[in-house]
Amino acid sequence: MYAWATPEYLLDKMTLEEVFFYYDQGIRFEEFRAQLIISKLGEALSDKKKKQSPKSDKPDKAEFYKHYGGKIEHKGGE
Repeated sequence: MYAWATPEYLLDKMTLEEVFFYYDQGIRFEEFRAQLIISKLGEALSDKKKKQSPKSDKPDKAEFYKHYGGKIEHKGGE
């Protein structure tokens, strides 16, 4: 997983529990990376376009009122 993690170093400098922990974390990382690569490959090969995020961070008031309407009561001066 790392160039410095030679078997000699691991056996000389780490306890057995640390070696197993290091190995387990490395396997988890490699599994996650493989899932991420497969996911990105699937997106690239599919014809589906990714949903574009809005250009600004401002909320869309028309959509908000369409969904929530009069369900929210204003207790301020607005």
